[in-house]
Formats: sequence, structure tokens, C-alpha cells
Amino acid sequence: MHYSVFLRLLPLAFAAFSFPLSAESAPVAIIPQPLVLEQADNAPGFQLRDGIRVHYSVSRSEMGRAAIRALMAAGFNVLPEEMQGALEVHHIDNANPEAYTLSVSAEGIRIGAASHSALYAAAQTLAQAVQNGIIPAMRVEDAAALQHRGIMLDPCRHPISVADTKRILELMARYKLNTLHWHLCDDQGWRIEIKKYPLLTEIGSKRKESSCWIDQKKKDGKPVEFHYSQDDIREVVEYAHSLGITVIPEIEIPGHASAAVTAYPQLGNQDCPDFAPEVITGWGVFPHVMGPNPFTFQFIEDVLAEVCELFPRAPYIHIGGDEVPRDQWQKSPAAQAFMKEHGYTRESQIQDHFTHFCAQVLRKHGRRMVGWDEIMCAPQLPQDAVVMAWRGMDHARIAARRGHQLILCPIHAFYFNFPYGKNPADSFYSGLTGFNNIDCAHVINFDTSVPGNQVIGMQANLWSECIPNMQKLEYMLVPRICALAEHAWLYGTPNRPDAAHFTRRLQAHYPYFDSLRLNYRKEDGSPRLQAVQQ
Repeated sequence: MHYSVFLRLLPLAFAAFSFPLSAESAPVAIIPQPLVLEQADNAPGFQLRDGIRVHYSVSRSEMGRAAIRALMAAGFNVLPEEMQGALEVHHIDNANPEAYTLSVSAEGIRIGAASHSALYAAAQTLAQAVQNGIIPAMRVEDAAALQHRGIMLDPCRHPISVADTKRILELMARYKLNTLHWHLCDDQGWRIEIKKYPLLTEIGSKRKESSCWIDQKKKDGKPVEFHYSQDDIREVVEYAHSLGITVIPEIEIPGHASAAVTAYPQLGNQDCPDFAPEVITGWGVFPHVMGPNPFTFQFIEDVLAEVCELFPRAPYIHIGGDEVPRDQWQKSPAAQAFMKEHGYTRESQIQDHFTHFCAQVLRKHGRRMVGWDEIMCAPQLPQDAVVMAWRGMDHARIAARRGHQLILCPIHAFYFNFPYGKNPADSFYSGLTGFNNIDCAHVINFDTSVPGNQVIGMQANLWSECIPNMQKLEYMLVPRICALAEHAWLYGTPNRPDAAHFTRRLQAHYPYFDSLRLNYRKEDGSPRLQAVQQ
């Protein structure tokens, strides 16, 4: 069925909630809201009992096996094959690979999907619909508007363990977010093992202490030493894949490089009079940037080669490119000689050189480059570069006019390190000051319109300067993750549900949060778990 037909049927999704229901089920509350959801009137649903039994023909087809994997990832018990099964799976012809259909009755479950990735969304819709061991009788036609729907995690400022990363991945999968943007290096620490450059983790992953996030003039006196081994990376990447999620790594080039330059000083601008790199203990923007020299460019080529091998399914690799100070390039005779050699007249052109070099290296590995919107400073930015617009929608619209594909994460609505609204009584749960009142309604209602069809994705960024542990990370993320998921799934959809409609459906998801013991933000602003583990 064509996507335009889905949109034409959209009003039925809301009308379905007003129908009288059988004793077996109450109105289902799915997030993101499906484009079409019709719940049958006075019809019994599918009894899960001990699980979903599969007909032998399903488990012998490629799509059937993919559907079984998706159902298991969503928490269903899939029983061994037999001659009589309750699951039917088929391919649907749709240009949108995220399109799927569902039909549930007392006799069984029928899933149609345009691709394997759509099966994961279908399975999560079923999982959200379960009521007391029953999937209500219903019909769903649905498709995601955007192919990249994600969360960015930052283990550089404060570490996030493999186990906790998996916990976030499970939550993402529940709400059909399919991309983890993994910010793996910054001034405050290098977090990914690179075999060819062992000092990156032997030196660059350690800092002597951290700034207190409420008062940065104060230090906590607690050393930090943390990195992911390559086995850790592979474990997270494969676990994400089992949930239908792709992991996109970020390696910061050429700025936010203090940790890397501390490990390998020859990466930096050593001839600057104030050259004294260290792994940074505070938060902000710092002067140590990569120097434009042969060692640095070989380093970039080697690191990106290992990164591409560790993330085999990532269609693009993030190269950072944001907040790059140029003071050291101005003071460095070697950097000035590099400019003269290449006919450059502005230090900004050194950053442009790095950007083009990264794009060239990644192209050799069959990958595209994605970077923060500052990469647009480069003249003739490679057309295949993806721009991640964080500084605001004006920058997004500029990128669209230039013909670049876009991932939207505007700081004004999708930076989840900022507060929901009024800070709670416990100051530990306060967010960074700057942009306040980023509550679910703001996330849902924020204007992300961009002319044309250049937007391919949307994500929320969870920077961790003020997030020292998992308790606070969950508080800052949940339930805003649900609002982000709905906005991304229904991006540009006519007559999409408003914030009030979303809020009504959200109420049904608090028992799920409780079942996971998530330390989510309650409606009064307080955390679910009162004890703070600092």
C-alpha cells in the first residue's frame, strides 16, 4: 500500500479509540502513534499463553526468520515450529523500507514488512499493545518518516558502562529509535581502544579529576580512568544490531582533541609558545587542536580505518568538526607554513582541509562523512557529506538549500542535558542552565520544518557534563525519549497527534518504566528513585 494511502487513513487511528471494546482489551496506547490503528470492536484478541507458535514454513523463509528475531528482541517467547502456527509473515511492496502492517485476531498475528528493519518496529508495536497476556484484535498500517531516529550518548565527560549502554539500547528499541550516536572522544577523555595508537587509552583515557557540574570552579578530586576495549565495542555493536539499531561512532577532528594530543603531542601544534596539553578536567571549549602535519594526517587515516572495521554497518562515520579554536594555528609557524604551501589565507581553511581529508579517507572505506553543522564552513563541502544541525534550524535550512542531507538535533529542543522545566527540589537532578523548559510538549511541538526533502534523521543529544551516573541519565532521558521518538517517526506527517494526545498515551507507559526500575522524571519533577548514588 502506498504511503499516501496511509496518510489518508490517518484519522481512523484516532476514531478507533472511541469504539466500544471487548472485555479482553482496553484502548491500546502506542508510542510513536501509528499512522493507522484500528482496534476491533467486541472481538477477542490473541492469547499469548506460553508464547507465539510458529508454522514451519515461517521459520524456513528469510523474512520469517528475521521476524522471529525481531519478536524475540521485543521480549516475546517464540515457540518451536510445528504444522499449525499463529504467525504469518510476508513482504509488502513499499518504497519506504520502514513500512509495516499488522493484523491481530484470536487466531493469530499477520505481519507485513517492506524490509527486515520494519519487522523490528512491527514487533515493538505488538509488545506495547500487550494487555494481561493478550494482544488486542487490531489492524495497523505504519511507516517511519525518517530513516535515522536516534540518541547520542557521551561517555567522555562521565563514563557509561557497557551494561548501562545496553540498557539504553533496549529502551531505544522499545520506542523504535534505530540509531545510537556514540561520542567516543573529547577533551576530557579518549574512550575507544585503537590498536595502532595504544597511548590514546593508556594516557588519553585518564584524567586526575572532574569539575563539579554545579560549580565548575570546584573539583571533585576523583580520578577518572575509563575506555571501551575493541571487544567491548564489538559487543555493543552486535547487541544493538540484535535490537535493530545501528551504532554511529564519532571521532572528533580537528577540535576537542586535548586527550588525543596529550597522548601523542606530535598530533598538536608543538611549536606554539603555550603548548602544554593535558586531559581536561573542566567543561567547555579548549585550545588544543590537531596540527596540520604528516603525523596527524596519517593518524587520522589509521584511526578511521580501525573505526570502520569496528563499526561494519555504520553507513556514515561522524568526524565532529564543531567548536574548533584557531588560536594555535595562528601562533604556530608550522601551521602558517602549511597555509602558505596550500595557498590558504585564513586559518579556517585549515579546518576545511581536515574536513575534505576525512571525507576522502572515509570514501575509500565505502562510508560517508557526517559532522556537526560547522563543517559547512568548508567551501565546496563534499555533496555526500551529511550535516548534523545542532546550532538551530537556521543552520539546518542553510544546509538544505546547499543540497546536503540533514540530521536534526537543534539545541533549543533536543539537547536532553537541559532541564525539563522548573528544577526539582533535589538539586542533583537539575540540568545545565541555558535552554530551560525542554519538556515533552516542547519536544513534540518544536518547529523542525525544512523545505524540500533533505531531512533524513532526527536525534536527541545527551551530553554528560552534568550527568555523573546512570540514575541521572535515566531521569534526563525518560520520558523525553518517547516525545523524541514520536516527533521523528511522524516528521512532516499531516495531522499528527498534538502534545495533549501524546500525554494521554504516555500515561499507559509508566508501568513499563516501573517494570524496568527506570529512574524516570515523574510529572511533578521528582525522580522515581529518591536515593542519590553519586
